[in-house]
Order: sequence, then C-alpha cells, then structure tokens
Amino acid sequence: MNKKIIRALFVLILIVCFSFLFSKESSELYFLKNENAKIEKKIEELQSENGAFEHKIKKIGEDEKYMEKVLREELGMIKEGEKIYKFEN
Repeated sequence: MNKKIIRALFVLILIVCFSFLFSKESSELYFLKNENAKIEKKIEELQSENGAFEHKIKKIGEDEKYMEKVLREELGMIKEGEKIYKFEN
C-alpha cells in the first residue's frame, strides 16, 4: 500500500511540474504572438508610409511646380530676391 501512495504522489508531482512548465510556456507564447502581431501591423504602416514617400519623390522628379511647392511649404525655401513677411497675432 505504501508503494502505491508513493507512486501516486510521484505521478501527481510530475503532473503539477509539467502543468506549471506548460502554463509558463503558454503564456510566453501568447505574449510573443501578441508582440509579433504588433510588429507586423507596424511593418504594414511603415510600408504604406514608404509607398507614399516613393510616390511623392516620383512626383517631385516629374513636376517642377510640385517640386517648388514642396520646397516652399515644407522646407521654407524662397526664390532669390523674395522676402517673407511673418505676422504675429
């Protein structure tokens, strides 16, 4: 009878240990899958943004008026002899 109790306790301890290890690994796997999904979403956002920049670069190379608009509005450049007046409210 004593050997049966020892065997049962041993099996029970093994089951508890494996359950603990499995649950820890499961939670880590869940965390990594979640992290992977976030990274994939960020990659998609950056690819979209990159496509927009590529389109803008192509348009700047093809359209001089658009290039001038970008230079003036985004980079604050002016033509020689021009003056900028800034008014404060």
